Amino acid sequence: MEGYREIGQIIRSLADKYCNGRLLIVQEGGYHITYSAYCLHATLEGVLCLPVPLLSDPIAYYPEDEAFLAEVIRSIKQYQRDNVPFLKEA
Repeated sequence: MEGYREIGQIIRSLADKYCNGRLLIVQEGGYHITYSAYCLHATLEGVLCLPVPLLSDPIAYYPEDEAFLAEVIRSIKQYQRDNVPFLKEA
């Protein structure tokens, strides 16, 4: 979530420099509704220039199943080779 805090800090800096401190934040959807809320929270922490995060990242140390990820990527590549005309010869 640190990246979202940095985005918030950048937005605040640009708003202060170019818009007399005014800004508008619009959130588009998200792939994981719960985590999107944490990311928005982190963005607002950055915008508010909070010295330390109020919430820790709930999935920062969440282990990933690399075998599963590799299988997903293999499956996507195969689907693309089978269904995307210019990739069929690749």
